[in-house]
Amino acid sequence: MSDKIHLKNTMLTLRAEQLRYAQAAYAQYLAGAAGRRDEPSEPDASAQAHVSGTLAQSFECPLHDHEEALATLRGIDFGPKNEVGPGAAVRLDGRWFVVAVATNAFDCAGRTFMGISTQAPIYAAIAGAAAGDLVDFRGRQLSVESVE
Repeated sequence: MSDKIHLKNTMLTLRAEQLRYAQAAYAQYLAGAAGRRDEPSEPDASAQAHVSGTLAQSFECPLHDHEEALATLRGIDFGPKNEVGPGAAVRLDGRWFVVAVATNAFDCAGRTFMGISTQAPIYAAIAGAAAGDLVDFRGRQLSVESVE
């Protein structure tokens, strides 16, 4: 891939969109959960408050995950690579991966990529590999076709 900066920017844009969506959903939930102070209190208000707090925490986790992923992406060097490591674009048995943060499949510069983190099981199998290497992953031999 000739422009890995474009790849990094695409990943940053996608993750930023996910963060904005999660923030909007969280704000919408909080606005609805706050209730009105001029309304009479329900006998089970304490239980409802506890449930609301638990739900609010479930919204916060994705927010933190997206923020952490953005920080990780910003810190990775996406320069040219000769072996698999953070910032590498890797063609493995016909599929493109980018070592950065876990993502769904996405398109960039005419290729479909999937982001993987350095904690992914597949990364343990391909870390340090170079183009032309064969790696073993869960009992299968995989061909590292390209590392960029």
